[in-house]
Amino acid sequence: MLKIVAMELLFLMILVVPALVDSESTSIDLYSESDPYSDEGCGTARTCFRKPSDCTGTSGNKTCEMFTSWWPTDDGSETNFALFGAAKGYIAVGISRSTGMPDTDVYACTSELEVKRSYNKPTGHENIPKSLIGVTDQSVLYEDNFIKCQFVRQQSLEDGDGTFFDISGNYTYYSLMAIGDNLNNGNVTMHRVREGSADKVSFSAAGDVENDYTKLRLKKAHGAMMTIAWIGLAAPGISVARYFKPLWSNRNLCGGKVWFAIHRFSLVTTFVLTCAAFVTIFVAEKKFLLPEEGAAKFLHNIFGCIVTALSIVNVIMAIFRPHPDAPKRKYYNWSHRAAGMTALVLSAVTILIALNTNDPFLPNLSVTAFWVVIAFVVYHIITWLLYELLPKVIDSRKVPENDDLPMSEGKNIGQDEVVDENPFYKRVMHYLYTVVVIAVTVWVVAMVALSKE
Repeated sequence: MLKIVAMELLFLMILVVPALVDSESTSIDLYSESDPYSDEGCGTARTCFRKPSDCTGTSGNKTCEMFTSWWPTDDGSETNFALFGAAKGYIAVGISRSTGMPDTDVYACTSELEVKRSYNKPTGHENIPKSLIGVTDQSVLYEDNFIKCQFVRQQSLEDGDGTFFDISGNYTYYSLMAIGDNLNNGNVTMHRVREGSADKVSFSAAGDVENDYTKLRLKKAHGAMMTIAWIGLAAPGISVARYFKPLWSNRNLCGGKVWFAIHRFSLVTTFVLTCAAFVTIFVAEKKFLLPEEGAAKFLHNIFGCIVTALSIVNVIMAIFRPHPDAPKRKYYNWSHRAAGMTALVLSAVTILIALNTNDPFLPNLSVTAFWVVIAFVVYHIITWLLYELLPKVIDSRKVPENDDLPMSEGKNIGQDEVVDENPFYKRVMHYLYTVVVIAVTVWVVAMVALSKE
């Protein structure tokens, strides 16, 4: 009888023990043995923060520009972090009390295979290196310009300073992540790309992070408004005033000549859109971009400010312009033209800097936008040259010389009769130019709007 019982117990052990072992093995942290840089378990077993928001980490083909995930340890006293990003210098995760970089506890994994901690002060842009307290189990890998790393951070420290944020329990913070291509003595420098969460999140529990696309959408609005203002309105508005004053010479519009009504509407609308775009980009960036953030962005800032200032100055000059017969009118005319032409040229340069093919200011922006604007600038220059040269080659209303004309009529026949009535070729060029302006404006604005978030 005992022998039978012993055999039954042995049989049960053979069945149950492996099951217990399997059960225990599945309770081990899933991401310590599988790929922590994939999207496996995102939103259920851990929190994932990624750019773009629909990328799959290493589950796909490295389509993530940045990927950060975290999940609590079994005892709930620590939090595991896994970071993955396309960077030559570092990828960093930030635990922030603000929606931006200020007042942020930063942890960066560098291409020198180190984990660095720093703190962004509540005011200014100073990043202060800090000792790596409360962090263990660091692992950093750098290959093919991709950085992967893991580390474990204590959720709270009794002897920590005020810059080591308590992420335990119900404490929530904004999540930030950034990548940069340069280090300064092993420490992080200005980031190349940054992403922030839309709301505060928990770093001690699994959940979802919604990306904050407000800044990107404001940048898109800025680009669209500047494109409409300077390509869609300013360029044709200045062209009409420069070459088409006699067009529709027998018609009035809004109490003045047609050319003047078109010019005034175009440039006033340009002024309004430029000011709106200027405010929009400062709301998005919350600062003036300095040379440390890249020469292209710094030059774009400088030229954009100059264009905006010239636009404002030109409107003020137009409001207080002298009477056409006033002696000082010629000074106004030259100043008005100089400011307008300078602003138009600089606006084209500024737009092209933003659309540059090497590092466009909007993510995933099609390079065709840059080349379309280049083609338009070339077309615009050729059109203006033709406007200048063709009248000298084709004189459709030339008065023949006649030495026998009576001199008693008291008028200069040649000066009185030779009037530019905008011959057919000039009208065709104007209408073609208008179609090209509309097409280019719509194309570039569409490319800006459709650039992926």
